[in-house]
Amino acid sequence: MSTDVSTAAAPSTATPSGAKNATTVKDNLWRAAVILGLLILWAVLSLLSDLVSSPAASFAALAELFADGSIYRHLSATLEAVAIGFLIAAAIGFPLGYAIGRSKFLGAVFDPIVAGAFAVPRIVFFPVLLQIFGVGVGAQSVMAALAAVFPIMVSTTAGVRAITPVLPKLARSLSLNPFQTVTKIYVPAMAPALMVGIRIGFSIAFINVIIAEFFAARAGLGLLALRAYGQLDLPSMYGIIVLLAAIALIGNMILWAAERRLSEKT
Repeated sequence: MSTDVSTAAAPSTATPSGAKNATTVKDNLWRAAVILGLLILWAVLSLLSDLVSSPAASFAALAELFADGSIYRHLSATLEAVAIGFLIAAAIGFPLGYAIGRSKFLGAVFDPIVAGAFAVPRIVFFPVLLQIFGVGVGAQSVMAALAAVFPIMVSTTAGVRAITPVLPKLARSLSLNPFQTVTKIYVPAMAPALMVGIRIGFSIAFINVIIAEFFAARAGLGLLALRAYGQLDLPSMYGIIVLLAAIALIGNMILWAAERRLSEKT
């Protein structure tokens, strides 16, 4: 009888896998089509305006920056600032959001404060950060952390509040300690909301690092793009913009894949 059950169950497990693979291929084809369409639009715009460098010239200029090695110092500075700022934001935003979401008192006190602080442009704090940390990765990392901490905090709070009351009872019935309750019960349950906040936080951290590099930096892709613009080197400027878009896309795709795997596991 067990053989019959396993045989009957086999088609049901194979079909969703095949459908999932087909959907993935279809999605990738659509993504490739969108990217191709954007490249065609870019090429047309370059023919219509002298202010737009052609895709071929931009990619060639970007390849030259990598070939002569001048871009690596700037790329390293930008990625370092984004990584440090994002990790700081996650380390602060998750526990604060969890505490606010779990406590009605903290929620009543801090919800309006967080909403108001979220609306303040973080760039207004950059001159102060320059005075404290000086020109360099330090100020840019804190700038990224200030920007990314709010979406992570807000999404964590929303995820905690969306947890069904059954789960805390389940944790108590299993005699889980507070750490186990958070890691084994709460985090998987709030994973969708949490990962959305993490993806948004990464994007905002990346954007704010580039903005900070426009104002004051010793190195960074934002500074490099600004220099190219000042020298009217449009191919290099557009090439750097393409690199920035690629970094943001790859980072978001990695986080998106982690979100899907965590959701499926949950």
